[in-house]
Amino acid sequence: MKSQPIKNPFPTPIRSLRVRQNRRVITVLANGFRVLAIVFAFAQLGYLALGAIAISVALAFVLQFATRNLANAIEKLVITDEYERQLRDKAHLFSYWVTMMMVCGIVGAVSGYLFTQDPNKPIMLVKNYFKIETLTIIFAVIAIIISLPTSFIAWLEPDLIAD
Repeated sequence: MKSQPIKNPFPTPIRSLRVRQNRRVITVLANGFRVLAIVFAFAQLGYLALGAIAISVALAFVLQFATRNLANAIEKLVITDEYERQLRDKAHLFSYWVTMMMVCGIVGAVSGYLFTQDPNKPIMLVKNYFKIETLTIIFAVIAIIISLPTSFIAWLEPDLIAD
């Protein structure tokens, strides 16, 4: 007996989110606010950084709705054709490579910093892990990594037609 597909809880989005250009603008804004949060955190402006993160989280939810949550889709739930399956798989492959480049860059930067320091002096890269700025930077980097598949789909998916 063949199982029936489950109804998608993310219906076709409102008209303005069906247009590729609008999804691209939201993608740029969401990632821009994440980068802005990192800049604010490095500038010791913790509450502005938190505000930027809050706006980026709200925009991330809009992107999830605009892409019908295709990046996190279960086969029976959302995937209706081969094109959507390929788009989702490409998004995850792209995200994997970007994440690996980010991790290698961070490890390289930290290693370079550590190797240029005096070996007799103890090193603390972050003096207080629970400062609002430190937590904001960590959260922003994780948010960028987690949202990469959805951003990829929002950027490349063509205009959606109404049902």
